[in-house]
Amino acid sequence: MSLRELTAEQDTILAQVESGDFTLEQVEDHLDMLVEDRNAKIESYLHVINRLELDVLPVTAEIERLQVIQKQKLKAVQNTKDWLLMSLKDGEKHDFDLFKVSRVKGREKVNVLDQNKLPPRFIKASESISVDRTELLKDLKGGVNVPGAEIVRGKSSLRIK
Repeated sequence: MSLRELTAEQDTILAQVESGDFTLEQVEDHLDMLVEDRNAKIESYLHVINRLELDVLPVTAEIERLQVIQKQKLKAVQNTKDWLLMSLKDGEKHDFDLFKVSRVKGREKVNVLDQNKLPPRFIKASESISVDRTELLKDLKGGVNVPGAEIVRGKSSLRIK
């Protein structure tokens, strides 16, 4: 019998005693047996819970161990890519049987030195103040002198196909 069934049976018997169908003495032995069965079931559940919690510990440790390995591998990949990027010149390309690699020159982008010095036409209206970097870059590329901003070149990137 499940714990739910034992509890339901115990409640049924108690209800019959309360309604006067049975006296407490008539059902006392039966209730004692139900209480013992119910306690045994509860203890069994506690053993199962304890075992499951113990099973989780090595799984958690293994996950943490694998995450450390993952971080190490990702760091090694990034370090190798950085080394390869430093070894290539901007625009350099190589085609191999399985791979193609090229170093792409970084894009021009805006470096805002002082947002307060920018003309209002470059400020976007929203909940927070932000700069319209696209328009600002167009003007800077067009030779317009905009105080508080300059053109800088972004980092070169590695393209592996």
